[in-house]
Order: sequence, then C-alpha cells, then structure tokens
Amino acid sequence: MPPLKIHPSLLAAMDEFYGLDRVMEDPVPLHSFGQKSKVGGKKKMKILYVTFFRHPNTGGLSHYITSIQKGFEQLGHEVDVIAPNQMPSLQIEQWVPQAADQARIFMRSRYGTVNEKIVKNLSFLHVFELFLKEKNLDTYDIIHAQDLFAIFILGHLNQTLQKPLFFTPHGFFTKSRLKFNKMQKGSVEEAFFTRLEKEGISASTQIVLIADSFRPNLKDFGAKDEKMTTVHTGIDFAPIPPRTHETTILSSVSRLSPRKGHRFLLEALAMIREDLANVEVWIVGDGVMKDALMKQAEELDLCNVIFFGKRHDIPEILSMSDIYVLATVNDNFPLSIIEAMFARQAVITTTCGGIPEMVRHEETGILCEPGNVKELSEAIKRFIINQNEREAFGGAAETFARQHLTSRVMTSKIQGIYQMYADRKETHHEGKQSDS
Repeated sequence: MPPLKIHPSLLAAMDEFYGLDRVMEDPVPLHSFGQKSKVGGKKKMKILYVTFFRHPNTGGLSHYITSIQKGFEQLGHEVDVIAPNQMPSLQIEQWVPQAADQARIFMRSRYGTVNEKIVKNLSFLHVFELFLKEKNLDTYDIIHAQDLFAIFILGHLNQTLQKPLFFTPHGFFTKSRLKFNKMQKGSVEEAFFTRLEKEGISASTQIVLIADSFRPNLKDFGAKDEKMTTVHTGIDFAPIPPRTHETTILSSVSRLSPRKGHRFLLEALAMIREDLANVEVWIVGDGVMKDALMKQAEELDLCNVIFFGKRHDIPEILSMSDIYVLATVNDNFPLSIIEAMFARQAVITTTCGGIPEMVRHEETGILCEPGNVKELSEAIKRFIINQNEREAFGGAAETFARQHLTSRVMTSKIQGIYQMYADRKETHHEGKQSDS
C-alpha cells in the first residue's frame, strides 16, 4: 500500500487546533470546473455516482442513488456507481488497518495524542482515494458525489480531471453530530470535519439540493447561491390497492432512533386514549430505541400499539393504513413521508428540514412543531374522528406526490442541469474540429 497521504487542508486544520507552528506553506484552494452553456439539445452522457458509504444499502441515500441511476438509464444514458464495498478484500482488510496504524503514529508523533475518529476517517479516505484513482474517471462526462467525503476526495482528483463535478448532500455531518452530542463543540473533530466539508463544497461545480432547507447550512460552509439548485427527491412507488377494514390504522415507518420522535408519538396517543377504542397503531422499523419505546408503551397502557420490527412490505402496510405519523425532531427530506403520500395517507408530521416543502400544512397534511405533544395529539384526534377529512387530505397528498415527487420528475430536472455543462464540452470540441 502507498504510504498514508494526509491532504494539506486537513493537516492545516489539525495543526491550527493543536497550536503547531506551520512548517509548510498553506494549502492551495481547490478550484471548481465546468461552465454553463446556452447551447440546447440533449446528448447521451456517461455519468458516475460516487458515495463514501455502502451501496446498495437501506436508507435514504442509497435509495436516492438507486432511483436516479434507474431514471437516467431509462433515458438512455450510461450510469455507473462506485461505493467502498466494491473495494477488493486486500484494500478493506489490509490496507485500511495499515493506513490507520500510520495515522496513529503520525498523530502521536506530531501532536502527542491520537483521535480515533479522525484516524478512522483518514484511513478510509486514503484507501478509497487510491481505489478511485484506478477507475478511469476521465471517461465520464458527469461525476456526481453523494456525500461530503466523496466530494472531498473527488474535489482533489478533479484538479487534474477538470470535469463537471456535482454534489448532493443528504445531511450535515458536523452540525448533526454537534447537535446530538456525538461531537464536542471546539474539538479537533469539529475543526477537522468542518474543513473537510468546506473544501468539498468549494470544489463543486454545482450543488444539487434535495430541499431548500439545506441552503443556510451550506452557506455557512461557503456555498454561493448561484452554485445551488434544488431538485426535490422523487421515488417510484406503487401502492397496493387498499383493503377495506373496520379498524382505523395509524402507521409510523422509520428507524427507531431518538431523532425520529417516537416517544412524542406515544405521549400524544396517551393524551387521547379515550379516542383510540377502534384504532390500531403500527410502529414499523428497528433501532436503538426499540426496547425503551416498548417499555414506554406498556407504562402508558397503550395496548393498541404494535411494534412490527423491520419489514420489507411497506407498500402493503401503507395500503392498509389510514393515517401516517412521523413525529421526527431532526430530519431532511424523509422518503417515508413521500411513500405515505403516494399511498393516500392522511399525513401528520413536523416542520423539520425540508418536510414543509413536501407537505403543505392544512392542504396535503398537518405539520406540528417538533416535540409539541399537544399539537400532535390534536392532529391525530382530528383525523381519527373525521373520516371524510382524512380521506380528503390523503387524496390531496397523493395528487401532489404524483405531480412533483416522482423519479421521472427528479431525473428530468437533474438531466437539465447536467446537460448545461455537458453541452459546453461538446460545443468546445466541435469548435476545435471546425477550426482544423
């Protein structure tokens, strides 16, 4: 394995944090490449999606990549995806640990201390970059990174490639970890990962946002308005025809983690216990909160709450449901809400992240403030006792989803963005041929 390489910008961030006098020049800023063209037309493109995380996998990021890859292939474009789980076993099982050992030795020698989270990141960055260098990236018309680590690596490689380089963030690594105390404010981790995010953003030709709510955070990291375009996530979702049943079913489909707000849902249900006589509550998903939530439901005497665990028949579950609730306290653009809209659910959720961009309050669903149990309970009661209203909301939600939140709509919009940059290359090439 080639010796560990630490990018100058990350080295500078750690040196500055530890108060080390610089013995080298400041890192050279990364440049973005690709200019917009006014030329029309649609040429077939060779497109590459890159993620630093496992793919295929469960979760919104992997689902997004699968959806967009399928969409562009249906349009006749050639599409590849590169993810770390494609690396050979030699790199995963031997090179990564070797790079981690080198990172520990380096940090201990230079700073007198070792941070294992940074060691882990440095080792994977190094090996994944070596893997990407072998992939003939120069053959692609468009390269699109799907996370901050991929855009950081590609930003450096692109200083040589000089390709149109796109970036779609699906969350905010540093800010999210600070918010949920997974990273300490003022720590070397904050300095390291903040620098990493800023540098990746600066190298992006264009940032394709899944929701407008991402803009403020991206601006904090140096992104300019003219480099950001919002294209809402779209999915392919075919609900099963609804089955008739006498019981009103309320469903909630998500990972059982603290930020998804299940405890607030249970508290809200306890406040309207007298209205739940003919209601079943289906909580679908697994996660670290499962045992605590089951205990909470038992303590609140919510005998009509059923924990389904992890399931792979979400369309069938939603086809039998009447009301969908996601009481999340921190989210971006959750796919489960889009699925519920396609399934004609009366949606109740919160104002987190980009949710107000997909659910219009009092039109296609009801939005509550995150953690506001009273608002949540009132919304649930309203839909339980008024069948006509919940059916009207469900119909409006489905109509909106089919107009704005399909994979076809998403792919078409992103194709238009790509084409502006890919056409530039084609036009420049044709101009050279006519001069010769």
